[in-house]
Amino acid sequence: MRLMTSDYTELSAPGHGYVTGPLRPDMAHDLLERYGFAVVHSPSGEVSAEDAHREMAAVRAGLGLGEPYAPLLYRDRGAPPVTEVTRKPDADHPAFHTGAAQGWHTDGLLEDIGTIRTTLLYCVRPARGGGRTFLLNAGRVFAELGDRDPEAAEVLLRGTILGRRSTIPGAVREAVGPVFAALGDGHYATRYGEGRVERWYPRDAEEQRCLARALRYFRSRRDDPDVRIDLLLRSGQCLVFRNDVLAHGREHFTDDPRRPRLLLRSLHTDAPERVS
Repeated sequence: MRLMTSDYTELSAPGHGYVTGPLRPDMAHDLLERYGFAVVHSPSGEVSAEDAHREMAAVRAGLGLGEPYAPLLYRDRGAPPVTEVTRKPDADHPAFHTGAAQGWHTDGLLEDIGTIRTTLLYCVRPARGGGRTFLLNAGRVFAELGDRDPEAAEVLLRGTILGRRSTIPGAVREAVGPVFAALGDGHYATRYGEGRVERWYPRDAEEQRCLARALRYFRSRRDDPDVRIDLLLRSGQCLVFRNDVLAHGREHFTDDPRRPRLLLRSLHTDAPERVS
């Protein structure tokens, strides 16, 4: 196991996260359970897209994730189960048109909260500059908010407070639900986001004030390294994270036109199984 003290920090307590090898899914599982994320890496360094597909399949099998899940937004559009995350002028996904920064969100725009439990991001080629992935321990921030301002936290649990709306032309759909939901083990599932797709539905002026306090608290905390980590993936590295408990975003990036940034993404309704 390779310790990357310069790049990775724990999301829940002082310490460090780890980078593991794809042949040690037991380590990756422990790290996912403890931190909500892990990074596995190819022993061969730079990889081709074909190599990346094979290695992603090995990571999925080793963690017991099953086959990739096709999101509702793309189920009738013929999208492949493993998505290429790269700049494409004709892409359906609005975030794939450009190298602009992507705000906080969870994957699965139209899915019920907690449906997509795990996301894999495999870096085939990094950007020429920028392109870091951000992870936020949203559940911990929510728990802090509950201690400080229970009324504000309660609004984020209401089942019709947040709508997430598709921005794809010709696919105007919206899913309405809570921002957080209790998982029953002291943790919370999340669909927290603040960007172009969110629509907020407070019932009255008092709930609007509570919502404003809740969002203001999240904005004040989400750059704190105690609850946030920035990851710059290199070729051959695969980020595995719990999409149902961590929010994520992306830094602006610039491309080399001859070797554009390319990541592969797969979504899963399972969380990693422990390997005996």
